[in-house]
Amino acid sequence: MNFLDRNYTKQTVKLALPVMLTQLGQVSVQLFDNIIVGNLLGANALAAVSLGNALFFSVFVFGLGISFAIPPLVSEAHSQNKHDRINSVFRHGFVLNMAVGLLLMILLLAFRPLLYHLDQPKEIIPDTEIYLTVMAFSILPFMTFQTLREVSEGLGYTIGVTKATIFANVINIGLNYVFIKGMFGFPPMGVKGSAIATLIARIFMLAFLYFVMVNHQTTKRYVKDFSLKIGLFTKRMFTKMLKLGLPTALQMFFEVTAFAGAAFICGMISAKDIASHQIALSMASFTFNLCIGFSVASTVMIGRKLGQRDFMELRKVGVNNIKIAFIFMVLCGAFFILARNTLPTFFTKKEDVEVIQLASKLLIIASLFQLSDGIQVTALGILRGIQDVKIPSYLTFFAYWIITIPLGFYLCVTLKMGAFGMWIALGLGLTISAVLLVYRFLKLSGKRIKANT
Repeated sequence: MNFLDRNYTKQTVKLALPVMLTQLGQVSVQLFDNIIVGNLLGANALAAVSLGNALFFSVFVFGLGISFAIPPLVSEAHSQNKHDRINSVFRHGFVLNMAVGLLLMILLLAFRPLLYHLDQPKEIIPDTEIYLTVMAFSILPFMTFQTLREVSEGLGYTIGVTKATIFANVINIGLNYVFIKGMFGFPPMGVKGSAIATLIARIFMLAFLYFVMVNHQTTKRYVKDFSLKIGLFTKRMFTKMLKLGLPTALQMFFEVTAFAGAAFICGMISAKDIASHQIALSMASFTFNLCIGFSVASTVMIGRKLGQRDFMELRKVGVNNIKIAFIFMVLCGAFFILARNTLPTFFTKKEDVEVIQLASKLLIIASLFQLSDGIQVTALGILRGIQDVKIPSYLTFFAYWIITIPLGFYLCVTLKMGAFGMWIALGLGLTISAVLLVYRFLKLSGKRIKANT
């Protein structure tokens, strides 16, 4: 018996590969920001960007979670040829995303004064505040982009999003150098320049995706039929999307804030620890975001099987995709171990020897928890496809905030293990999350099969 189902593996790769390229482009924005800032401005500037990103994504991820209600609903409706329902999901999702985006932008701007009371290295706070201010204004264009993206991916058309992301990434890299160093008549802006480059790139990304979708056969009918007439909105659809999106948002919030909390805990030790943490996290986030491709593919494929009421095949798809994620992360983990002494040198100046040495140790731990990270994010996509989101949010809260953060604080601060202790806790939390989520899927799918036999 083959370890992988050939047919479902082909379908998964076909759906996942463009999403992986999209995620590669999106995570590369932050990755290249870190590399460029670290090399041009040094470890303190890298720490400032790290802290700013930790705060930004802790809030912003809530909006992403809300938008993730769109693909399973679009996928289910698409399998049943219910085009009016897809239009309804699109318009309701847009309004919901804009409302949440505006709220999050205001929250981030209001949060800035608290930076000075979080027991972080004082030398990085001014740059962190400037970076966070500019990044807050990028939320609205990104949430608009996210609405278009989720509709497109729910329809199974993923390459358009990939093109838009790659286009934006090229712009971001170029503008980073221009604004940070001060080129072509622009003054040197330092950390602020990196944030402005990201803001501009996200606006271009939105415009490019709209152009692609309005000209593609699969998506153009929904873009052209898009309408915000009051009479087209219903309380029922908003409620359904919130029931799906809110638990997903909380699940993502619990996970990302755990990593943000880890950055703050590392910051209680030194700027060296927080910079090393950011380097290792940048690499771990890189592979994690690639694995999101398998998660999105799972959501779409599982959503189709749910619409067809084929629960036996639904289970096969889920198990097969978990296996794919496991194999992929084994390869990524092996790469981390082999390149652990080289990768950190791309993120900071050669003079920051202590940062490089600590980051190389953290990459060993990262290589081990890659397996759990890939499995848990794929399992979340599977559960989202069967529209089971409430219990998974509780499970992730338990894994990250009941286990990871208290243990991380104890190891990092109390036992004075620094960032190394924090990362041991992160690895344990991800493993617990993976086990609980896979068990949840196997239990639910088993019940569905039994009930329909």
